[in-house]
Amino acid sequence: MTDAMPLDGIRVLEFAHAMAGPFCGGLLGDFGAEVIKVERKGTGDSLRRMGPVGAESLWFTINGRNKKSVEVDLSDPDDNAYVKSLAASSDVILENYRPGAMESFGLGWDDVQKLNPRTIMLRISGFGRGGPYSERPGFGKIAESFSGATNITGYPGTPPVHPGYSLADLNTGMYGAWGIMLALFERERSGKGQMIDLGLYDGLFRMIEWQVPFYEKLGIDAQRNGASFPFEGAFVTEICPASDDAFVVVSAATTTTIENLIAFLRREGEYQQEVSDSREASAALRRWVANRPADEAIKLLTDVRVVADRVYRPSDLASDPHIEARGSLVAVETEEYGTVRMPAPVPRLSRTPGRITSPAPKLGQDNGKIEL
Repeated sequence: MTDAMPLDGIRVLEFAHAMAGPFCGGLLGDFGAEVIKVERKGTGDSLRRMGPVGAESLWFTINGRNKKSVEVDLSDPDDNAYVKSLAASSDVILENYRPGAMESFGLGWDDVQKLNPRTIMLRISGFGRGGPYSERPGFGKIAESFSGATNITGYPGTPPVHPGYSLADLNTGMYGAWGIMLALFERERSGKGQMIDLGLYDGLFRMIEWQVPFYEKLGIDAQRNGASFPFEGAFVTEICPASDDAFVVVSAATTTTIENLIAFLRREGEYQQEVSDSREASAALRRWVANRPADEAIKLLTDVRVVADRVYRPSDLASDPHIEARGSLVAVETEEYGTVRMPAPVPRLSRTPGRITSPAPKLGQDNGKIEL
């Protein structure tokens, strides 16, 4: 292990607010990139005011780690010139402003190329650049719906539900970081930058890769199926209430684990059919789990080689020995909240791992301090 990090020497200029862009910048900052957050004068990133808020949002305290902050009014000529100087010295510019906003400040793709032809620019928007929906406003929950993710989330006969966190935004941030790494790698060969066009729905649409082919070739118009896969199959995946108000998650997704589960349920007197049926097995599993505490159910299932665990709450994770042993939470000293334990950088590189080197910045704390 060395003190060096993979993105040492890479400067990233972040014109982003809320979730997708800032999460992308945070991923790069965790691995050594110098991430300079360009924030609106007087208000800053809207994430500073989201979630539980003291003088500063705890959410921003987590998301803003490993970043610098400059506070500017991009309509002011002096501030605009300063930001363009930063852009000219940057390897990467990432933005998730509304379409046309960067162009209005003289910071569109054509402008950036004139400032520095080696610069890579990630442009995040609701529906991507081009196509009949490109000018539509978009937020994460809209993207989750457009991608097909919301349609398959929930139970049969009930309305669809959104995931309980910012799935599309965070997924977009990861795909954005992936795109930036690809462009940096390619720049080593060509010496040229390029623009990355990323819609908020793109990543999820790519991940639910089966939905359109299954519809077009098999006639399956996938719908909600609870904790199970949204189409008929041999899998048994269930979330089962236990007798102690905990929940047990079971994933029997291979022939062997399904056979093990059904054989076990037969021995327990819960499964009577001679042939394997995933729906009947799921119902039998729910009945069986409901009559015992979660830990007992998990042990008995694990003993017969069925993959099972509990559904973890934040209170479980905060004291979990595996989380502790792997260092999945890192203690960071902050001015507003004292010691905050937050997720460690991932993935884990053996020789040049990521690190949290600084807490989230105060608004504008780095004005005039950054070398151009």
